[in-house]
Amino acid sequence: MMEALARSIGFIITMKIKKTVVRLSAIATMLVISSAQAQWSLGAGGISSDASYRGVDRDNFVIPVVGYEGERFYFRGLELGYRLNQASRRSPHQWSVIVTGAPFRFRPNDSRDPQMRQLDSRSFSAELALDYRFMTPFGVFDARVGHDIRGNGHRLSASYAYPLSPNPRKWQLSPSIGIAYISSGYTDYYYGVSVAEAERSGLAEYGSQDAFNPNLRLSGYYRIDERWNLFGAISASRLSSKIANSPMADGRYISTAILAVSYSF
Repeated sequence: MMEALARSIGFIITMKIKKTVVRLSAIATMLVISSAQAQWSLGAGGISSDASYRGVDRDNFVIPVVGYEGERFYFRGLELGYRLNQASRRSPHQWSVIVTGAPFRFRPNDSRDPQMRQLDSRSFSAELALDYRFMTPFGVFDARVGHDIRGNGHRLSASYAYPLSPNPRKWQLSPSIGIAYISSGYTDYYYGVSVAEAERSGLAEYGSQDAFNPNLRLSGYYRIDERWNLFGAISASRLSSKIANSPMADGRYISTAILAVSYSF
C-alpha cells in the first residue's frame, strides 16, 4: 500500500514541478542580474560515506563547493532549490522545489570480496523533490517527497531539528532526528542482486523491498570571519531488515561525514 501511495505521490509531484525545474536556469539568471542582495560562495569539501557494502571501505572523495543564495533561488553544494514562498513570523510554512544528490555508490572494484567484484556498479542518485518546512521557536519540522530522476523509485522523509546557538551569526549546531520511507525501486537498485549477477558471482538472488530507515544527523557551521565559512555534518541511518538481509550488505548502518570550507563574495 505504501509503495502504491508513494508512486502516486511521486507521479503527481513530478508532473507538477517539471515546468518549475525547466525554468530554474532562467530564474537563476534573472536573480543574478536583478538581486543586489544575492550572495555567492566558492570553496571545496570532502565527503566520506559508508553504504555498508561487503568488503568495501569508506568512500572518500573531494567536491567543489559552489553556493548561491538569492531571494528565491539557491544552490548549496549538492542541492539546487527554488522557494515557492518565503517563511515569515506570520506564516512559518515554506515550500520549495529541489533537485538533490545523495553521495552513495557501489563500484565493484572497490570491494575486497571476490563475489562482490562480479556485480554491476551502482551510480550516485539524484532526486527531484518537493520540500515542506515548518519553522517554530521549538525547532524546525521538515517533510519531503522525492522521485529518482532515473526512475528507480520514490522516497518520503520527515525530520525534526533543533538549532543550538547563543550566537547564530558566528556559529550554530543543529541536531536532528528523522525517518525515511524508501520504495523497493530504490532499495533494489542499491542492494538487489539480479539473476544474471547471481549466476556470475555465486551470491543468492535478492529482490529488496520498500523500507523504513530511522536516522540521526548533526550539522553545523562556523563563520571564521566575514568571508570565510566552515560547514560540517555527520549522519547515521539504521537499515531496515529488508536492506540488511541483502547478500550485498554488511552491517545495519549507513553513515556520511561532510566537511567544507567556502569563501563568500
